[in-house]
Amino acid sequence: MADRKCAGRLIAGVLCAGLAFWSFGTGPAAGILAYAGLTAYGAESDAEAGAERKSETDTKEDAESETALLLHPTIRGYFRYASGQQSGEELLAQISYPEIHIPMEEARFSALSSALSQYNSEKKASSLEALKTLTESAKEIHQDGNTDVSCSQECEAKIARADGIAFSIVENDSNYLGGAHGYYEKTGTAYDSRSGQLLAFTDVVQDCDAAAARVVQKLSQEYPELSFPPEKEKLASSMKQRDAGQDQSVLFHWYLTPLGVNLVFPPYTLGCYAEGQQEIQLSFEEDPGLFHSRYSQVPETFVVPFDQDTGIRADVTGDGAVDRITVGGEMDETGAYKDFTVSVNDQALTLSDFPYYSTELYLIRSNSRYQLYTFCKSDNDYQILKVFSLGNGAPAEQTPPSADEGRLDPYNLGVRSTETDNGSETAEIGQSGSYERAYSDDTNALTDPGSMLLSTRMDAMSTYQACKAYTAEAGYPVSSDPYYQADADNIRLTLKQAAEFETVSESGEQTGKASYPEGTVFTILRTDGAGTVDLKPAAGEDKIARVSGDFSDWPQQVSGFELETLFDGTVFAG
Repeated sequence: MADRKCAGRLIAGVLCAGLAFWSFGTGPAAGILAYAGLTAYGAESDAEAGAERKSETDTKEDAESETALLLHPTIRGYFRYASGQQSGEELLAQISYPEIHIPMEEARFSALSSALSQYNSEKKASSLEALKTLTESAKEIHQDGNTDVSCSQECEAKIARADGIAFSIVENDSNYLGGAHGYYEKTGTAYDSRSGQLLAFTDVVQDCDAAAARVVQKLSQEYPELSFPPEKEKLASSMKQRDAGQDQSVLFHWYLTPLGVNLVFPPYTLGCYAEGQQEIQLSFEEDPGLFHSRYSQVPETFVVPFDQDTGIRADVTGDGAVDRITVGGEMDETGAYKDFTVSVNDQALTLSDFPYYSTELYLIRSNSRYQLYTFCKSDNDYQILKVFSLGNGAPAEQTPPSADEGRLDPYNLGVRSTETDNGSETAEIGQSGSYERAYSDDTNALTDPGSMLLSTRMDAMSTYQACKAYTAEAGYPVSSDPYYQADADNIRLTLKQAAEFETVSESGEQTGKASYPEGTVFTILRTDGAGTVDLKPAAGEDKIARVSGDFSDWPQQVSGFELETLFDGTVFAG
């Protein structure tokens, strides 16, 4: 079979430049070979052909099975700052960069885990080197009297796809070097989940000539005023060669989602800076013939992040045609929305009372339903989740559950992110007189509608974030877990007087009572969000103390006492 395929590749190359080799023996390729009188050369018997078709069917079934296996990655974002003074008052430069991990699937996908470790190492090394360079550049700018200017290089990552077949990272990069304006671009990285191999564009797209023609067509439709639209032949050549090690300039970046391949043309590529970057989605549903079957099976269940600027395409109505989902709105002078619009093709829903700022958008498919999750922030970074159904082609806002169904505020949900203080000040950045400060935050990426770790602001005995796992349902996500796990390691509650509390096990079952002396330090372990908070002694004792109280009014009441007469160290936000 290998010899026969090599022969077919040679003949097809001679007869028709750019003919896709995958069609050897069927379709147009078979017609060309027959016309040339070459059907006997490398011909297959009916039995062999049947065996090959069965193999292709088995491969497709295996791909569908592996695509259904969803991974649960975490993203650790590092933030580092360099200043000219140890107090940090004179900011010179700042960088941010991600690390990607798959802690739950590390053993099963060891090759992918190793590939991500290399990705992390390279990101860190290049970013730390950039911080040194940016620091020295900023010093020169400050010496010229522009002390308010700092240089930056920032990279924010999201997971575009994470299943048993493919794993893809999408990055939003930006930098500022002190000029008239900064620079930004969206880039991507894709791996085979099993082998851990970095995927080339041609590993996913099998017909680059047809793909280039489709991209040129889509660009003319979606960006009709482009100054320099790409030539089809040049774009096809870039698709075929840019991942093969050739030394050439980058025409586009790309990343992989459960719905297709997204191509991003950075600023200045197809137009001036004011025209920005352009993004085109090649859809598995719309153009299945462009792709290798292994990577192009649209799963029944998935989560895809997307940007407001570009929207996303999917057959949300189930009529066989790909629909375009977009999000937009008019903003006021403070950066909050005056109105907020969700559209599916020409059907639009506008909310006029939408006093929120940034939005984080996810298209979710679960149980044959398409939904839009919109995570927003309001004053004091308060988190808000709005859910919209999309399935009938007319977007509709979903009604959140009432507060008595388990949440004090059912809107108060966000993607879980916890901040960690990493460190110390050093004098290792650049030359003498530069100091570095660093911290990081960990985010549980949304990739699985059946297990989404979402965060909620709590004000029980202090203000902190708490989380639990949710499942996407017909409306708002639901959880069967009665407890929120607290992200409150930085809060230390110290008893101001001796007290007795009930004790519970790790699972929450009552185990008795225990007396705690004055000065005992606790951390907040979990809460039901209503009237119960479980505390863990910071000294490492096994017993968990359960405190019951009324957290609905001020001052809060716990175990018959006002909170601040019993505990020191409480922290509340406005």
